[in-house]
Amino acid sequence: MQALVDAARRKGSVLVAGLDPIPSRFPEELRTLSEAEATLEFCQGILEAVEPYVAAVKLQAAYFERLGPGGMGIYAGLIEAARDLGLPAIADVKRGDIGPVAAAYAEAHLGVYGATCVTVNPYMGEDAVLPFLEEARRQTLGGGVFVLVATSNPSSREVQESTEPPLFEVISGLVAGLGRPAGDYPDVGAVVGATRPEIGSRARELLPETLFLSPGYGAQGGDTSGIRPLLDRNGGGVLVNSSRSILYAYERSASDYRNAAREAARDARDELRL
Repeated sequence: MQALVDAARRKGSVLVAGLDPIPSRFPEELRTLSEAEATLEFCQGILEAVEPYVAAVKLQAAYFERLGPGGMGIYAGLIEAARDLGLPAIADVKRGDIGPVAAAYAEAHLGVYGATCVTVNPYMGEDAVLPFLEEARRQTLGGGVFVLVATSNPSSREVQESTEPPLFEVISGLVAGLGRPAGDYPDVGAVVGATRPEIGSRARELLPETLFLSPGYGAQGGDTSGIRPLLDRNGGGVLVNSSRSILYAYERSASDYRNAAREAARDARDELRL
């Protein structure tokens, strides 16, 4: 995770820009292009616009997979472009398989495509996490694995808080046990949403030394009041993802999509300087 921490310090920003390209929401000037061409131009424009204000980018793989082989070429190209700009790339794939299948997913996203980190669903236990973690360690990019612990979607409570102890507490124990010292934080991080601060606070109690990736800020309703309980004892330890609020800022602005995204990223960066 050190690559993310170093980038955050260098930029003075804990903001992660999510690339979730939805062609139906692209600006009018891109509507004459094919979906693949428009996706590439839109994401490249966003990436270049927000670069001064973000610590990293997070690519939601599904939006590229739906475009077929060409979409995965765009995905790979954007990871490379981010790296050229000095931005670590988080592959948001939420894979949750085991054994050779998990190892193949890990090799694809962390090896072939070159992402710095990957998100993993731990429902099948540590067998679903270890292949990704082993691949991240082989790559020596200063990356690691973010494990889903307490997510920001509304129905997550029905599973993550339904047992005794709550499932998110069990997964927190898994995260703590698998991480290996790798600079400021262990190489296993936790996805902890900004929409449930009371759960986030408990997750921080259980994971005092862990780097959190926090979705839910912005369009999903999370704000700085949901981020503060996630901070570690040094007032850090959290990277905050914002996707739609940045990507589609032009929909509520007179600026073009690049300038609107730049302004939204700058404002979010400043707001998150807690």
